[in-house]
Amino acid sequence: MITVLLCALTALGRDGAAQSEVIANNGDPALGRRERWDSAALARNIRGVNYVPSYARNDVQTWMDYDPAVVDLELGYAEKLRLNTVRVFLQFAVYESDPGLFMERFEDFLTLCDGHGIRMMPVLFDSCFGEFPDLENYRDKDWMANPGQNRLQPKHWPSLQEYVQDLVGRHSDDRRIVMWDIMNEPLATSFNAPEDQQLIWSFVDHFIGYVREQNPVQPLTVGCAFSVELPRLVRKVDVLAFHNYGRNLKEDIAGVKGLGARHGKPIVCNEVVGRPHQPFSFAMPILREEEIGWCFWELMIGRTQFSRGAYPYQGLVYPDGTCLDAHEIAHVADVTVEEARMLFRERPRPRLTEDGVTFNGFWTRWTGDGPEGGRLFFSTDPDSTAEWTFEGDRVDMVHKIGPDCGIALITIDGAPASQPAIDTYSAQVEWNHRSLLADGLPSGQHTIRVSPAGRKYARSSNYYIQIVGFSNIAEEMGE
Repeated sequence: MITVLLCALTALGRDGAAQSEVIANNGDPALGRRERWDSAALARNIRGVNYVPSYARNDVQTWMDYDPAVVDLELGYAEKLRLNTVRVFLQFAVYESDPGLFMERFEDFLTLCDGHGIRMMPVLFDSCFGEFPDLENYRDKDWMANPGQNRLQPKHWPSLQEYVQDLVGRHSDDRRIVMWDIMNEPLATSFNAPEDQQLIWSFVDHFIGYVREQNPVQPLTVGCAFSVELPRLVRKVDVLAFHNYGRNLKEDIAGVKGLGARHGKPIVCNEVVGRPHQPFSFAMPILREEEIGWCFWELMIGRTQFSRGAYPYQGLVYPDGTCLDAHEIAHVADVTVEEARMLFRERPRPRLTEDGVTFNGFWTRWTGDGPEGGRLFFSTDPDSTAEWTFEGDRVDMVHKIGPDCGIALITIDGAPASQPAIDTYSAQVEWNHRSLLADGLPSGQHTIRVSPAGRKYARSSNYYIQIVGFSNIAEEMGE
């Protein structure tokens, strides 16, 4: 029974027709509309991605400015990556403004997914990050919650239940939906007082039950920001879903597996991967080795706050079908780097020279008050470098230190410097801090190279290396 379902799910993304014939516990499509699906088999075989269309800055814009041509194109990218699931954030506020139009767009989205052999994991509600939905200024705002902390009270539940009835009730046996995620990251909100958290959990508990009343054949889950939240939900959901953006991924999986085994519940990691600390090269081998389902964040390098910048925190493919790094494509699609380059053309790494310093790779030029000259360059990408060639026996780096700064690696003339790494973390910001990188060098020309290590001091909030420039003391003194 499970073997048949596993074969069908393995084919998903390459043979959607075969998958559509086997949707239930015994492989009988008719019975599949009456009996709940095998949660363990479904969860274990998810190879997915969180998907926000590249035109959208947030979940509101996904549906307000719905563009089926863009969605179809980008689902094609997911298909090329051999993915079988997209986790998609819905938005009650957009539904409320025009239920008929929202449902029409949702149905079209499902049809497009089906055309690419992909199933959807809809996210019904979301706490991140506390910003209330705004249907007027949504194009200028980052991520918004759904429905928002101000709509979680029981007096609002009747209208929210109509939304759930329309979505889950009308798609309770829809083979195009792999799982219902009731609420994303319930506690990942700016509303963190005890009474706020109590309200959130009351809301989650109610809507787990209400979704269950729609008698869906698909399993139910709640995507928790941290695995420590799962024991509260373990008896209420069918699949334990957790998020991990850390270096403890393997250990976290082991803990969730243990909890699931004790309660007979499968697991899925439905948010994972964030540069530079948890890159694809780190996360994907672990996920495959542990044989669990996964959805990394996110498919597109688009307009969300997570995928912006020269070297974005997240995102895999650009809207034009190029990629940041073919090695990342290879890790996701489980192909060779050569095959990955045939699937998605790799963008050339940028190169910029300013004031004699050559910045190779993904550096962002920032301007403003603070740094000398009113500008600096920052990066977190370990493969990006800043190089300066000079004459003299010593060299200083002028750079920002602060609470978001990480560790820099230093080489001189191609070899590790006498101080091969410096920690640029500081509890207080200093824009033009000077660090001696090399001293007592032989006379002649030398090249200093600095790159982000992708590591940081435990108290730092990020991994930034932020360079203002370099200084040769002897040269400045006219020697």
